[in-house]
Amino acid sequence: MADTVETGMIGVDARPARRQQWEKWLIRGIVAAVLLRLAMLMGLSAFFEDLGSVGDWLVEGLPWLCLAVGAAALLPNLSSGIRLQGNRLANHVVGWGIGTALLLIMYFFGPQIQPALSFMGRSARVLVEFTGNQGLFLAAMTALVALSLAVIGSEGQLLHRPGLFERVWAKNLTAKIAAVPMMLVALGVFTGGTIWTVVYSFTDSRLLPREKWVGLAQYERLWGEDRWLISIENLLIYGVCSLVFSIVIGFMLAAMLDQKVRFENTFRTIFLYPFALSFIVTGLVWQWVLNPDFGIQGVIRSLGWESFTFDPLYNQDIVIYGILIAGLWQGTGLIMCLMLAGLRGIDEEIWKAARIDGIPMWKTYLFIVIPMMRPVFITTLVLIASGIVRVYDLVVAQTSGGPGIASEVPAKYVYDKMFLGQNLAQGFSASTMMLLSVLIVLIPWAYLEFGGKERTRRASDV
Repeated sequence: MADTVETGMIGVDARPARRQQWEKWLIRGIVAAVLLRLAMLMGLSAFFEDLGSVGDWLVEGLPWLCLAVGAAALLPNLSSGIRLQGNRLANHVVGWGIGTALLLIMYFFGPQIQPALSFMGRSARVLVEFTGNQGLFLAAMTALVALSLAVIGSEGQLLHRPGLFERVWAKNLTAKIAAVPMMLVALGVFTGGTIWTVVYSFTDSRLLPREKWVGLAQYERLWGEDRWLISIENLLIYGVCSLVFSIVIGFMLAAMLDQKVRFENTFRTIFLYPFALSFIVTGLVWQWVLNPDFGIQGVIRSLGWESFTFDPLYNQDIVIYGILIAGLWQGTGLIMCLMLAGLRGIDEEIWKAARIDGIPMWKTYLFIVIPMMRPVFITTLVLIASGIVRVYDLVVAQTSGGPGIASEVPAKYVYDKMFLGQNLAQGFSASTMMLLSVLIVLIPWAYLEFGGKERTRRASDV
């Protein structure tokens, strides 16, 4: 009897598991097709021109191949039958079907319809041209979505809860449609621009982009240049010191403010105020403060200490630390606020229990409070790391990379190579290396943030 019950449970659970798997492949196929089509429009197709007709086939065929993969994942489920009447997703199926019909009409009859759309002005011409080039592909995609929702919503599919595909393409559809412009910008400008940058870093582009493949020559030249090596060294020094001191100082300030001190709001405002200033303003202010004639050194010497020397911005060996001081002054206030919010989220009963057990304050912070604030520390780490990689304004405002090239950073190197040196490929290769450094930070964060939740969910399911 137990074997029978167990077999029945396996039979019930196996079908949704398989369904979830094909739904994932269906989504992957559609998303990959859209991304590939977008990448081809962004210029990736230029690298297939040398292949002749084969290249033309790859440019047109790869996105369609991805759609075919999604359709292939759907095919085994068609045997259960499709019903529009009584389909719980009928409205969504009809909506996607209408979208398919409109795209096909614009694709086949766009030029004839264009005069009727004269009230749209230039937008009508853009719409007709776009649907004339991409309408058939988009119609195929929307038709696949409509068919998939028809299959999923039919009674014969035995879905006991909304599946992955339904949650992505049917639930909260109005909000998702409203987010389409933002997603297009993210995919076209950010994702497309990133792919375009990486691809052209393997060319010999100078003033203008050109598709002449040179392999890793730009990267070999990059890592053989002293200016780039100095910028990487400065970034490491600035990054490590900024990361450590920002977290330590921010946490200590938050811990002190968490003691319910008087005028807490005033102190919090004072500490956070520098963050409201732009990096350019901060750099100019600290350029004046660290000026040997008018700043700290000049003031202290005017008080009688003639031998006092403090001119980090004019010393090649410590100039990066002068930039670090300005960065810490501006960014520590934000870290303090994040840490303070995390400390205020700790249950008061935990503090009381620690005091009753006689645990010293420093041990309470070190072994109880800080582990509980792990999400805050991860968020803080990502914010600081992203600011470290793109540090540019402070350097330009304070030293312009000087003395000499002693305070060069990768972001300034990229700007100078692309816009002043008119060497796009060299700037692209440096940008790609910066992208890798961002991924080194982003991937562990994503794993810690989402991997832990996934493991917890799986454990709860078991």
